[in-house]
Amino acid sequence: MNGTLSTPDSQEFIKSAWRDQTKWSETANHLKAELFRWRYLAAIAGVLGAFLETLATTLDGLGENWWWLRALVALTGAVVLAFVPYVLKTKVSKDRISEWVSARSASEALKETIYRYLVGAPPFRSASTSTDLIERCRSIKEKVRDLNLYAAAVEPPQKVRPLMLTIDDYVQSRVNDQIDQYYLPKGRDKANKAKRLHGLEFWLGAIAVVMGALASAAVATGLKQLSALGPWVAVVTTASAAVTAHLAASRYDHEAIIYFGTADRLTTARDKWLSDPNRMSSDCVAKFVDNCEHAISTENEAWLAKWTRDQPEDTAEPASES
Repeated sequence: MNGTLSTPDSQEFIKSAWRDQTKWSETANHLKAELFRWRYLAAIAGVLGAFLETLATTLDGLGENWWWLRALVALTGAVVLAFVPYVLKTKVSKDRISEWVSARSASEALKETIYRYLVGAPPFRSASTSTDLIERCRSIKEKVRDLNLYAAAVEPPQKVRPLMLTIDDYVQSRVNDQIDQYYLPKGRDKANKAKRLHGLEFWLGAIAVVMGALASAAVATGLKQLSALGPWVAVVTTASAAVTAHLAASRYDHEAIIYFGTADRLTTARDKWLSDPNRMSSDCVAKFVDNCEHAISTENEAWLAKWTRDQPEDTAEPASES
């Protein structure tokens, strides 16, 4: 099995399919970027609001002449805190997450369909026509028709995509590329981000504990100045909670595990196929391609399920893929 029959006319249809895939990939990237931008802004606003409200209470000691400063800080803090739930409700809602997930799902489904077509793997055959590809791509795009407004605003980048594939080309451009250029680097990146956030979460919690202990000891030690730390414990606790929420929302731990596991599955499938003396038979090639695409689609499905199931309102990340 060396792929489907490719002619100048069929290559135009393949180019069109790749353009659609790139458009939906970029659409997903844009939706993700906006989602995360607003989520970061909401998290920062929450901490800033808590800081300003606490600062306002500490300005009482400045005297009556400074009442306006205390009022200004307090009002600013109140406005900032009121902004947070509004952003979460409108810009980081489950509907926005669902739109991003749907666009990414369409992009990945189109990519899988095109690769299966190019190598003539099920549900395609070596004799499959361009009409088969067109119909299957159309079916995928129909499912995200309600997102066409977002897709229409995207200008996809020009990329060189394969128009013909042998099975060796498939191994290099699809399997090895996914392992070496996507899953392993992404898994490492997610694991490192998770490690940094866990560290920040720990140290913010530790600072809050120490500040709380010092504030509580103010009376016993006679160091009344330590009591001034009391109100600031809430600020540090808020920052710690924001980091914890971001860690949970970003799914870094979960994604690191999925990416590494998928790379391992693809590596095993590739090496097992390469070691098979009958690997070039039609049945072996079809089974190999199916195993690889199933490994990739299983990762996508696991990611999609994680993002759409029990998704908190204030969460918003697979990483952007082309």
